[in-house]
Amino acid sequence: MYGIFMESVVIFKNYAGSRYIMVLFLLALVYLLIMEKDKRKRALFVYMPLSLLLLFFFPLFRKVFVRLMSGSGDTYYRVLWLIPTGVIIAYGSMKVAGSLEEKLGVWARRGATAVMAIAIMICGKYVYASPYMSPAENLYHIPQKVIDICDLMAPKEGEERIWAVFPTDLVYFVRQYDTDIQLLYGREMVEPKWSYYDPVHEVMNHPTVIKLEALLELTREKHCTYLVLPHNKKISGNPNELGLELLDTIEGYPVYYDPVAAKKMEKAFG
Repeated sequence: MYGIFMESVVIFKNYAGSRYIMVLFLLALVYLLIMEKDKRKRALFVYMPLSLLLLFFFPLFRKVFVRLMSGSGDTYYRVLWLIPTGVIIAYGSMKVAGSLEEKLGVWARRGATAVMAIAIMICGKYVYASPYMSPAENLYHIPQKVIDICDLMAPKEGEERIWAVFPTDLVYFVRQYDTDIQLLYGREMVEPKWSYYDPVHEVMNHPTVIKLEALLELTREKHCTYLVLPHNKKISGNPNELGLELLDTIEGYPVYYDPVAAKKMEKAFG
């Protein structure tokens, strides 16, 4: 049981990141536990998060969670998503500011609010400093190049769905935008922990060179009519000689249509 508890502690530390925001959260939680008198607000801002925290660190709860998730504890950290950390910090801060206003006046509230805001900014991180975050380029909040590529190959209304292969850095986004584009491999291939294998992904995921002839041999068997090749790898083989038609190059990604695969699919399915 102690080992399970310590694993939960490690998960919590990793979830907390820089930990400073969690310090603010715990301070706000303690303050509200002492000062908040409204029963409904105490239930929302004190009892609920405290109960979730206790359950999170309780070994038996984790064992039940893992069993319900078919033996996988990889998503246990998501229990912490249920705790409204930011809301509790904000509410606790405003509660402190309101209390100071009652005792010292409006300028004390304004000063306390400014201090709390600065503390939150200092304790946080600039999200766009992460390589996994970027400013939104459109209403879909996915890279614009993915939208442009999908629009280029998407079937018209009433037409059958198509098969396509994308570089691994784009597969996360394609199905979010257009479910009429079926992928030969998706996110399950990108995550190493799942240990899935796909021969198409193996060819596409070569670190330096993509052997186009080997790739087409595989994609044509699967009736894949569209290929989007990486922008940062060399291509071994001439696309034109191998029967591909270049539709466009979007932000360095060449998009090809494969009429050979289309004919094979038509022959197979009529």
